[in-house]
Amino acid sequence: MEWQRDLAGLGLAGICRETSRVVRVILPNFANVGPALLSAFLLARAAVSSRIASDHDYGTSLVSDSAVLGLFLLCTAAYALAVASLYRTGGDLLAADRILKEDLPVAPIARLLATFLLVAVPFLAVYTALSVDAKIVLPLRLLGWASAAYVATVCQMACVVSVLEVTKLFGAVRRSRDLFAGKFWAAACVFATLDGCIIAVLKAFQALVLDDALGLGLTVQVAAAATAFVALWGVLVVTLVAQPVVYMVCMSHHLEVVDKAHHD
Repeated sequence: MEWQRDLAGLGLAGICRETSRVVRVILPNFANVGPALLSAFLLARAAVSSRIASDHDYGTSLVSDSAVLGLFLLCTAAYALAVASLYRTGGDLLAADRILKEDLPVAPIARLLATFLLVAVPFLAVYTALSVDAKIVLPLRLLGWASAAYVATVCQMACVVSVLEVTKLFGAVRRSRDLFAGKFWAAACVFATLDGCIIAVLKAFQALVLDDALGLGLTVQVAAAATAFVALWGVLVVTLVAQPVVYMVCMSHHLEVVDKAHHD
């Protein structure tokens, strides 16, 4: 399979095709345990949050949120390095597979954590305001959701940048914005769609399994939970692959190359 190809001209449809191409290589050849665990953790967190609503056990919520965040960051780093290695080595997955079998580089993970915590603050602030204040008029609410979508898109790119480049915090955010020049709307559509799918699966799991809104029997609820797990795992794999693919497309658009896929 040819990996040394021009990605600069890819738009929304092209990014989707390229992501699908990479996923088809990643799935049978790369250790995909991380997204499966992350899927299980997210569903468990939904169950914990449902119980906390009545028990007010916020300590348990903090532990579950920390576990999900930590695993998400590890998966983001692993897939960013793995996808970058595919493009740098022409599809050689041996180095990529070693990423999960050996310790991930500490420096990229530290940069990723710092960057994620920085860019997550404004997103959580906007999201909380929109969720709590039901009296916000429609134009302001739409502006708030648009702002949250913009910050989320920049956040996802900044996280990949902090793994593959020696930059973090505001430097990663500025670098992310620069890379998006000419490709922002295509990338935003990809990220927003995938993030929406994750939210939709979690909402469906909450309604069908945890709340039993349709009065399903136990057997159907178990089947619905299994379906939600598989669906969430699939969306997470695509999301983790799409993030570095968008990065590669943006780099190609700006006539730059990735030269730090594994080391600082």
